[in-house]
Amino acid sequence: MTRQDSNTASGQAIDQVLTLAGDGRVEDALALLTPALAAVPRNRNQVRRLVVAPAMRAGELDAAGLFLQRLVEANPASGDDLFTLGSVLMRSGKREAGQAHVERAGELDPDNLAIAAVRLQALVQAADFNAASTFARRYAERSPGHPRLAQLCLIALTRAGDLDAALAIVEPLKDQTELPADPALEVAQALQGARRHSEALMIGRKALEQGGDSPRLHLVVANAMLSLGEDDDEILRHLRQARERAAKDVLLLRTLGEALLRLRQNDEAVDVLSQASTLAPDLRNLKMLLARALRLARRYDEAAALLRKLAKEDPHSPALQRYAISTLLQAGLKEEAEGHYADLVGKKRAYLKGSFADALARLDENLANAPIPTGRLDFAWALVNRLAGKAPMERKAWDDRARWGCLADLLLLDWLECAPERTDEVTTLLDGIDEAVAGIRGGLDQGKGALLISPHMGPMYAGPLALHLAGIPMKWLASAPKIAAFPHASSLISTSEQSELEVTREVMTSLRQGHAVIIAIDGAMSPSAPRVSWEGRQVTYSQFAAGLGYRLGVPSFVTIPYWHRQRVQFHVEAMPGKQDGQEFPAFAQAYQAAFFGEVERQMLRGPENLRLSGGIWRSIR
Repeated sequence: MTRQDSNTASGQAIDQVLTLAGDGRVEDALALLTPALAAVPRNRNQVRRLVVAPAMRAGELDAAGLFLQRLVEANPASGDDLFTLGSVLMRSGKREAGQAHVERAGELDPDNLAIAAVRLQALVQAADFNAASTFARRYAERSPGHPRLAQLCLIALTRAGDLDAALAIVEPLKDQTELPADPALEVAQALQGARRHSEALMIGRKALEQGGDSPRLHLVVANAMLSLGEDDDEILRHLRQARERAAKDVLLLRTLGEALLRLRQNDEAVDVLSQASTLAPDLRNLKMLLARALRLARRYDEAAALLRKLAKEDPHSPALQRYAISTLLQAGLKEEAEGHYADLVGKKRAYLKGSFADALARLDENLANAPIPTGRLDFAWALVNRLAGKAPMERKAWDDRARWGCLADLLLLDWLECAPERTDEVTTLLDGIDEAVAGIRGGLDQGKGALLISPHMGPMYAGPLALHLAGIPMKWLASAPKIAAFPHASSLISTSEQSELEVTREVMTSLRQGHAVIIAIDGAMSPSAPRVSWEGRQVTYSQFAAGLGYRLGVPSFVTIPYWHRQRVQFHVEAMPGKQDGQEFPAFAQAYQAAFFGEVERQMLRGPENLRLSGGIWRSIR
């Protein structure tokens, strides 16, 4: 038989195969499609185009798989056929067999990015992020040329915690004008993870404008806006749109609940957070947020019941115990609150062994337990470097001293609260009290009281103690519950069991009585507390003190304790007073600038004086 005769016979045979397959006679068609016939390149192309592709479009995966199997038998080195067969088998539910074919296709054609994407997808779906990230690094440099592969590489690397490798992929992607919505989402999330919030917001918004509408895309845009302190109403709109499409997404519901609390929409926040808590009953932080929402919605009995349960489950968390105690007080359960407080003090007192100096020395053994997020340390380190014009010391040593300072202030509170009869061990460390309070005495002589403002920095609890020793009549605002057994309870204005209006009235009364009132004006009584921009972040800051100074002429001083050579000293500085003809906005701006100027001065007094917990630090993570 001549070559021409052979080609003619082959053409006739393949025509019969195509006809039989088109008539649905799969077995008859396969009987004619011998390995020799299927080995002819032209025949393979026709089977792929006229049999396999229509079957896949029609969802006839079994038939498509049989023909592909025959093509693979005829040409085992065909990466395309192996890949397509593997994809069909996986779509048919035969994942292991399909994945084996795809892996073989990848080995034969490692430069095929479409095959690489499917191989990586299998690893991601199996949640094997160690293997997935290793695979992703092999294709990281080439992945921006294949959107699906780039998306999967970003998922694999970010889930494995390799943000640097992910950002190397992000850089060439973020400037693409036609980036599809799915990889755009992963780009935005990687940028958000790197705290490049403005870029994340830009990418997310652009993807939405180009037709992307996934719940996660709305969520990443909302989170970027929250980080930047953008318009709350728009944030809420994005979150609600996301909820319409993903009503059971716990992270989304939590974020929506927090946004509602910021906007004082407390009742709706309770509904949203209740739903989230039902969906994820083991998330303790979510239950804590729900309890906070219940309190803000004035549903004190429900909040107390929830916190009572949480406090039993976690009896070793002082912050949780304090929050439960203050909620019990709000619910009118005074005796139960006092019982909880006695238990708390008893447990903490058992840990206060040796002298206060010994306890300070032991803090180095416990640095890992300082409640400071890594992102907050990074932020503070960068700011200190900029303010000082250089790195003040080796980074690890700086971090350790910052953690020590946070723990030292918490220890100070524990000591004053649980061992008040041994307060003298703390007072021996306080220096320069008389010089520090001289200006405050002069302010009080005006007969209007005085405001002593401070940031959440340094050994904060040394301030009220120093004023008490100096004989200054004073009140201090704190979140501590006002229990009779609490030392200095008579001088405490508790923010944790009173409304903002009640706290304001108590402050005004104290000022009229000639007291100095200590206020950390960067504190937040509720999620809706006012915020201002500081170093590119939105931080809590109240104009309450500025308002009193402007309208009532109440003198105010910034007072900041700080560690110096293992002893506590005090910085006191008069805040700006009202100038003749000065309007309130200008006065408030000068007051705010003076306050944050003092914050920056404290930044340079050493990492142990930053505290890095509460107040201006709360929203920096």
